[in-house]
Amino acid sequence: MSIIQLDQIVKQTPKRTDGFVNYGQRPDNTFYQIPVIIIDGESPGPTLLIDCCTHGDEYEGTAAILKLAGEFENKKFNGKLVLVPALNIEAFVTMRRSTLSDEFNLNRIFPGNDHSYITHRLAHVYIERVVCCADAVITFHGGGKVLHLEPIIGYLPPTDDINQKSYEMAQAFNCKYTWRMQNLPFTGVSIVEYKKKYNIPCILPEVGSHCGRLHDYNKNVDICYNGSKNVMGYLNMIPDTGAEKVKDMMDVELNYLHCYNGGMQTLVKRENDIVEEGETMAYMQDIFGNVIEELKAPYKGVVIGFWSVPVIRPGDWWSLYAKIL
Repeated sequence: MSIIQLDQIVKQTPKRTDGFVNYGQRPDNTFYQIPVIIIDGESPGPTLLIDCCTHGDEYEGTAAILKLAGEFENKKFNGKLVLVPALNIEAFVTMRRSTLSDEFNLNRIFPGNDHSYITHRLAHVYIERVVCCADAVITFHGGGKVLHLEPIIGYLPPTDDINQKSYEMAQAFNCKYTWRMQNLPFTGVSIVEYKKKYNIPCILPEVGSHCGRLHDYNKNVDICYNGSKNVMGYLNMIPDTGAEKVKDMMDVELNYLHCYNGGMQTLVKRENDIVEEGETMAYMQDIFGNVIEELKAPYKGVVIGFWSVPVIRPGDWWSLYAKIL
């Protein structure tokens, strides 16, 4: 197992080290950096990497990571925690989904490279210097500024022993929905590339969004925090948390349904609704109030999320709609 080498250490105690991994230098001699927290357990065990803010406007996992760091620097556990509270920190501080410098979406370009744009280099350096040290990964995502979605835990289809462990980690996280990430409409997704490169089990929880943060932010932070501890229990890093298992857990394949036109949307079906094939899920009006498009359910399924802003642009995601497996 490789050891993470930090380029800058800002705080160090016997158990915890806070610092940065550099991945590029700016004209003013400052660096593009990845913040990393490393916490050593008292006994041998797996190294669990937990990160957030691959997309910079998805903050619930960050708060959970800081809560975990504060707890486990003072608590016995097995193995090692590697915590990355804001992977794309440039996007994080500018409240953007993509990197400000080059407008790339980090979760579409893994494994990256070291010879082109700065976001590609971020992906490359992160895989080569941090992910390589992990035995398992939790990478937090969410709805960001424009999507609402119910908490859903992504895992890779259990086609081998490693992906079976990914599925078991998703179940252990303990949310209503587990998401078999098959037939994805895009490439360059982090956990797919981590599996290819290092053959390690990974899960991708999608939890929280800006459209509910005034009311459900703390609840969603707790989902991320408790789910992480549940996975630590599954990996034998801590005793089993004893959390009551979610009833009626549902395994799904999530699909992204796009609109064709742009206009004012009205939702007919909302989160957790079971919808029959052919039912209207939403409709769209132009600026004069004429209905110009209806979203019909392509199969029987369940609504996981939707575009939460009243005005929707042509071609955007309209509904995150799942087949029940």
